[in-house]
Amino acid sequence: MNHIKKYLVILIATAGLGLVGCKKFLERPPAGKLEEEKTLIHSDSLMAFLNGCYPTVAGDVLYGGRMWVIKELMADHLYGTLLTEDNGELWRRKTSIFGAYKNDFYREMYQIIYRSNKVLQYLQYADDNKKAKAEGEAKFLRGLMLFEIVRLWAQPYGSTSDNSQAGVPVRLVPDISLLGRSSVKEVYTQILADLNDAANLLPPNNGEYPSKFTAMAALAKVYFQMNDFAKAYEFSNQVMEEAERAGAAFSFDADVMDRWSLGESKEGIFSIKSRQGNIEPGGEIRGRFRSDNNPNPVMKYTPQTRTLFSRPGDLRAAWLIASSSPDYAVLTKYNMNSFDLQIISVTEIKLIRAESAAELGSSEELDVARQDLDDILDRAGLSTDLSGATAALLISTARRERELELIGEGSRLDEIKRIGVRNNQNIDRRGSPYNCNGFILQFPDIEKAGNASFVNNPEGGCF
Repeated sequence: MNHIKKYLVILIATAGLGLVGCKKFLERPPAGKLEEEKTLIHSDSLMAFLNGCYPTVAGDVLYGGRMWVIKELMADHLYGTLLTEDNGELWRRKTSIFGAYKNDFYREMYQIIYRSNKVLQYLQYADDNKKAKAEGEAKFLRGLMLFEIVRLWAQPYGSTSDNSQAGVPVRLVPDISLLGRSSVKEVYTQILADLNDAANLLPPNNGEYPSKFTAMAALAKVYFQMNDFAKAYEFSNQVMEEAERAGAAFSFDADVMDRWSLGESKEGIFSIKSRQGNIEPGGEIRGRFRSDNNPNPVMKYTPQTRTLFSRPGDLRAAWLIASSSPDYAVLTKYNMNSFDLQIISVTEIKLIRAESAAELGSSEELDVARQDLDDILDRAGLSTDLSGATAALLISTARRERELELIGEGSRLDEIKRIGVRNNQNIDRRGSPYNCNGFILQFPDIEKAGNASFVNNPEGGCF
């Protein structure tokens, strides 16, 4: 058995670690294997196996930490001169096949894909009234993970005319096959297929689990990253309008400070709620960013970034404040012991709708963009009249407000790449071209070690 197969067997055998509600079901000897024929053929066990994905999704290795930490390190907001080891490698945009912080993050995303594929393999055993929900959630999770992986390990969609550039492995069955890299076009085709299926399968209201509108919001994000503004507008608009008619639980927060709070925000289209003693997501985020109990957090922001919040009256200026050093500012957004983790928010979808509407440019669409941006600006304490704003001004306003609203949430790196493709423009404040080698991560050594034909990303960073 070669190196990667040994790893994947261990991965499969330990896939249930940290799950809620099915701990006994998944406890096995270290060298053991899930007894699938005795467990996943029961509907309740299959659903417990699926539900166990969500603590991992919200955990410190994924959205509760590294997803945003890695993206923030690679973008252009942070003061990283003194960073060392994995942090320094990421900030300097020169990653290697080594580095546990990055490599464990990669493996965890594929673990979610593995678990999703396992649910789909045993879908026939789900009760009839749960089958569509199980399939929809599994495809939603698989599509979402593939989207995050391809954005970080491959050059952006649109950077070649046919998107034939190397993407990432697309694993659609729960086995240990050695796979090469599909093209970026092929990866996005699979992402869209999974998320469209999820949108058709999931109910409008699904409690705290992904719903039809969660999948549609994810589709809006994917199409927006592709600079397909017609589709991004279609899905973001449906989320905002149809959800209200369907009585969805999410809505735009009136207070800009509510979104990052415990139990105060209603913006979570896809979120993981904090429950003391059970699941308290965001531990790694707090550990890296929090500044009220640590004057020298790992994640420090440049004074230049702080000037983005310098307009008089901008309430969001409270998120980024001066520190004891003139070299950097610190983020206050996560200065709390616990919070509900928002993975996709109403604010993000409104900003996608606004920019997409402005790109499309009809009078009706421009009115939608103006209203969305007025909502964002008014809530931030900024009285800006956009009644006569042109499409170009609305686009630039949407981009600026997105940068401020989503600071510390990993959005900036994706925007550097997306706008680079859209406008053939390098907006990185550190001076790197959007398609430089260092803007994509190097694959873990496990891929090449198990498959000699696997093609790694080019060595070297951004110069």
